[in-house]
Amino acid sequence: MELKKGFILCVDRDQSDLKKLSEELHKFVDEFEEIHEAVSSEQALDLIYRMSQKGQDLSMVISAQDLPGIPGVRFLEMVHQKFPKSVKILLSGNGQLEDAVYAFNNADLDRYLKKPWVPEELEFAVSSLLRQHRMERINETLFNDVQVKNTELQATLKQLKTAKHQVETSYMQTIQSLAIALEAKDTYTAGHSQRVAKFSVAIARAVGMNAQDVEAIQKIALLHDIGKIGMIDRILNKPGSLTEEEMVLVRTHPAVGGQILSPVRHTLKFVDAVQCHHENFDGSGYPGGLTWDQVSDGTRIVRLADAFDAMTSNRPYRIAQPLSYALSEMKTYSGSQFDPEVVKAFIMTLEK
Repeated sequence: MELKKGFILCVDRDQSDLKKLSEELHKFVDEFEEIHEAVSSEQALDLIYRMSQKGQDLSMVISAQDLPGIPGVRFLEMVHQKFPKSVKILLSGNGQLEDAVYAFNNADLDRYLKKPWVPEELEFAVSSLLRQHRMERINETLFNDVQVKNTELQATLKQLKTAKHQVETSYMQTIQSLAIALEAKDTYTAGHSQRVAKFSVAIARAVGMNAQDVEAIQKIALLHDIGKIGMIDRILNKPGSLTEEEMVLVRTHPAVGGQILSPVRHTLKFVDAVQCHHENFDGSGYPGGLTWDQVSDGTRIVRLADAFDAMTSNRPYRIAQPLSYALSEMKTYSGSQFDPEVVKAFIMTLEK
């Protein structure tokens, strides 16, 4: 933080008083403030504007009332209009108290001293007012600096937010491409995620979810099996029963999917459906053995949609089951594997 150099202007037609005032100020005013003199309001105004154009701050004006041409109170009023933050002191003779009252009302006068002034009173008035003025300037400068820094910070945060969004969008596009590539590896699983997404949307609407949540369900359902991307093809497409070791490996795909989506977890609602879409209503599922109240509504929807598609589509180890079979299985396992409310809503949708 750097303050502009300030100056004090002394104005008096009496050159003797003017010199005396300047000499006394030099005794206690530090070098940060230059001291200048003028013998009239016109000369003082010209000097003020010239100094201001050089970048110096008008810290204080000490003016006598008895000036040629424009009187002191009117001069201070003009100064206040253009430089309202500068300190203004009026020096006035006896019997001129009404001038001080006018200056207090119209020029925001800071102090009134009678001529001849008492040196100690002058020093106290000038020193205290100058110190107050300087503190106000420091606070103003600090405030302006904070505003500038805050503006710069907001711009930086906006840039970071934009960059973060671009990275997350790119990451999601990559994952979605991988999900498509996963299904393209085998004709049996082709379209599985799209069908699960379609069924999940139908269920979400049936249970009364709002449009934003329905859209979130669709996104997550499309990615629910992303954890299988690194799994060996011969296990995924095995026509017969899986061995115990193979089953353990297959059951890792929900957790792997959760890890894949961890960088964008905070931006995806119902993201737990990826890691929990094999969890059962009663806690008998995997990988965490979670019950219905430990997973999101979206997870319970995707769980049923995934199971329904698994039953009604061809798999390496069996042909697709009829709709009647799937309906019977959903009813049978309602309350154990599946959320009863979700089952009820889906069956009503299918039977329409």
